[in-house]
Amino acid sequence: MNMKSKSGCGKRLYNLLPLSFALVALSLISAGLFAQTNFSGTWAFNQSKSVLGDGPMMSPTTITVTQTTAIISTDVVQPSFDGSEMKMSNKYTLDGKESANTGMMNSSVKTIVTWSDDKKEMKFANTIVFDMNGEKMEMKSNEAWRLSDDGKTLTVKTAFSSQMGDSNFTLVYDKK
Repeated sequence: MNMKSKSGCGKRLYNLLPLSFALVALSLISAGLFAQTNFSGTWAFNQSKSVLGDGPMMSPTTITVTQTTAIISTDVVQPSFDGSEMKMSNKYTLDGKESANTGMMNSSVKTIVTWSDDKKEMKFANTIVFDMNGEKMEMKSNEAWRLSDDGKTLTVKTAFSSQMGDSNFTLVYDKK
């Protein structure tokens, strides 16, 4: 009787083996499907592919991105009002909590970063508070970052809203 019990148990294990392999494979595939896109790299502005909209644009000429699973940091180089180069560094958490940075003209920038469901698009919800001629002004912007399938192009779609009006534009960057 012991022989039959052992062979019955072994047979059940043998039958469960394909199911075990299928579950392991499925978990590995799902982890890959829902992994966060990594935007790390140095990105150069491509004006010919960008849609700038109305008004003067001080688009960053270079963005250097460093990303971990918890933090994304950006080092931005862009033209300033007087034509010289301006550099800014920002750091954002990727846990959905608010991050605070200092923007142009000592503005206060509060940002919440979220991911699209498929983890391919990173969304920045920004609230910018600044002083304009002694009056506090608030501007809101929403940015959506997405990489091309080959990882060589970063597209940043932005929508701004303030007391002065609304603006939409798309900036395209090529990986250096």
